[in-house]
Amino acid sequence: MGNESKTWERTKTPGLLRHRTGRYYARFSASGKTWFEALKTDVAEVAKLRFSEAKLRVVKTRKTKRKISDGIAKMGDLALLMRQRIDQRTGVSEKTKELNRQALSFLEKTWTGFASVLPKNVTPTAVIEWRENAIKTGSGFRPPGSKKTAAKGASASTVNKAIDMLRHLLEIAVDTSAIPGNPLLGRRKLKAPNKPKKPHLPEARTLEAIFKEMESIGGRGISTAEFCRGLAYTGCRKAEAASLTWNDIDQSRGVIRVAGTKTDSAKREVPLIPAAITLFNRIRVKRLTQNPELPLSDKVFKVSEAQKSLDRACQKLRVGRLTHHDLRDAFATLCIESGVDIPTVAAWLGHADGGALLMRTYAHHRRAHSLKQARKVILSKSTAVH
Repeated sequence: MGNESKTWERTKTPGLLRHRTGRYYARFSASGKTWFEALKTDVAEVAKLRFSEAKLRVVKTRKTKRKISDGIAKMGDLALLMRQRIDQRTGVSEKTKELNRQALSFLEKTWTGFASVLPKNVTPTAVIEWRENAIKTGSGFRPPGSKKTAAKGASASTVNKAIDMLRHLLEIAVDTSAIPGNPLLGRRKLKAPNKPKKPHLPEARTLEAIFKEMESIGGRGISTAEFCRGLAYTGCRKAEAASLTWNDIDQSRGVIRVAGTKTDSAKREVPLIPAAITLFNRIRVKRLTQNPELPLSDKVFKVSEAQKSLDRACQKLRVGRLTHHDLRDAFATLCIESGVDIPTVAAWLGHADGGALLMRTYAHHRRAHSLKQARKVILSKSTAVH
C-alpha cells in the first residue's frame, strides 16, 4: 500500500480499512477506479456489519448496471441506480436529496409491482391511472406509534414530484437504449392540478405587534424576534438566515449575500430594504458593545429557529399561527404590494422559475394592482373616473 500504511491500517476483512483517526472505511474498485465509503464508526464489529451491507449494495449496483446496459432493466433497477446518483450528487442540499428519495419511495409504495414494471410500459395512460389512484388512496403511511389512521390520499404536490422522478428514471432508460424515447416528456397534462395556497398574512402593524410580544419576555425572546424580523425583512429561508454572517452584509452596496441552502441557483444577492438596514444596524451596535472586535465571521442571529416563541406570541395576541415560511411570504407580499415586479421578487427569493410560482400564488395582488393602474389610463378629462 506504499504511503497508505501511514494513513490506513489493513484489517482481516479484505476491503475494510481503519483510518489513523480510528474510523473505519470500505474500499471498493470498479472499472479501474477506487473509492472509499465512510462507515461512520470506530467500533470494529459495527464496521464489519456496515461493510457487509455496503458490499452487497455495490454488488447489486454492478448487476443493475449490467442489466441496464443489456437493455433488460426494470423500473426497480432504474430506481436503484437513481438512488446512487442522488447520494453522489454535488451542488444540492441534503434536504433536496431527501425530497428526491421520498419521491422514489412514494412511487414504489403506490405503484403496484413498480420494481418489476418494464420501462416501455410506463406510458402516459399508465401514469394517469396510477396518479388518480395515488391521489385517492395515498401511500398508506402512518407514523410509528400514531393513533391516527393513515392519510386517505396524497397531495397533488407529492404526486407531481413523483411524476418528475418518473421522467428522470425513463431518461436513464433512454440513455442506455432500453427505450427509444421518453414517453413522458412534454406531457404537461400528466400532472395533477396543484393550486398554491394564497397566503393569508396579518397586516404589517399586526406583524410588528407579534415581534414586540416576542421581545417582551427578554432574553431568548429578543433573539427570536430578531430572527423573525430577519426572515420578514429579507425573504431568506430559515436555514439561509441562520447561516448569515456579518461578512454577508454589504452595507456599502446595500445588499446581503445569501449562500442558498436549497440549490446552487438559490445563491443570490438581496437588496436591503430600510427595515432590514435598521435591524442589522441595531443588532451590530448591540454586539459591538459586548465585543468591540466583532469578527466578520460571526453569525448575525443568535438562534436558528423561533417557532415556539412565534407560536406563543400568536396565541397571546389571538392571531392565526404563523411559521418561518409565512414570514418569507410576508416579505414577498410587501415587495409585490410596494410595486416590485414579480420576476424581480422571485430572484430575491431565490426561485429558479423566473416567477412562475409567485405569479400563481399572488394572482390576487396582480389583479388588484392591474385595476388600480387601469384607472390611470384616461383618453380625456370627460372619461376620467372619480
